[in-house]
Amino acid sequence: MTDLKEQARRRLRNLLALQEEMIHRFGDTDYNVFIFGSYPTVRYVDGKSDIDIAIYTKDFSLYKKIALFLDDYFEEQHIDPDIFYIDTTMDAPLFCAPLKSAIQFTDYFPEELHAFEARCRVKLDETKAKMAEEALHTASENASSESEGQS
Repeated sequence: MTDLKEQARRRLRNLLALQEEMIHRFGDTDYNVFIFGSYPTVRYVDGKSDIDIAIYTKDFSLYKKIALFLDDYFEEQHIDPDIFYIDTTMDAPLFCAPLKSAIQFTDYFPEELHAFEARCRVKLDETKAKMAEEALHTASENASSESEGQS
């Protein structure tokens, strides 16, 4: 486990260096980069896992520049980057993971993004409630079928 922890620490140090390079290249306002998933953890598997990256900015041309830069950076390291745009016009549970990530490259998290995160959390809670309701319904149907089969 110590070796896995050291590998995770090395990846975190590499992310810090990348963060500095990005701030030098793109500044530190008007965008944020969120790293989430297994990459910064001991669950990451070299050669098998990817790196999950979400980018928030109101300037879509800036998003494209950052995404291309990150894609090239990680491809050089033989790491498959999974990069996506945080589209605040589309409230969806999938945005909850990156927005709660502790690994963010800048402090850019405007009120609009906080409100969007709250709306996405509501969607996530609704989805979880619906899934629980469906699971309960399925379990009830299965129990009913089993009791009918025993009669």
